[in-house]
Amino acid sequence: MSLRIVIAAVVALGLAAAAWFYRGAAPVANAMRAVVLPGENSAPQTAPALQAAGVHKCVGAHGTAYIDGPCPAGSHEVAANGGTMTVTSFPKPVPAPASSVLGGPLVKPMDPDERDRLRDKAIEDATNRR
Repeated sequence: MSLRIVIAAVVALGLAAAAWFYRGAAPVANAMRAVVLPGENSAPQTAPALQAAGVHKCVGAHGTAYIDGPCPAGSHEVAANGGTMTVTSFPKPVPAPASSVLGGPLVKPMDPDERDRLRDKAIEDATNRR
């Protein structure tokens, strides 16, 4: 009798482990939904929060848009329920480089005479080094 209990427990644990490992597969996910267990894709009801924030879910020919005003022409509002939404702000504009603010490059290019003078000085310093 005790051998049957041990075998039944091992089989039950094996089935539970297999169900956990394959929980995203269609047959297991359907069985979990039938038992009313929350799946990986379960999401809270978002309609009250979206309505309180003044967000409208608009569906049209170009897809779905969540906007903070009435739906544009060619789309209609539907109930926003389930799913998740991430709100991000617009990226900040890139600050203008300092050269455009000052009206030119930060470092002025060297004129040829200055370049020749510095080259001759470097050669003279190198030859006089002891």
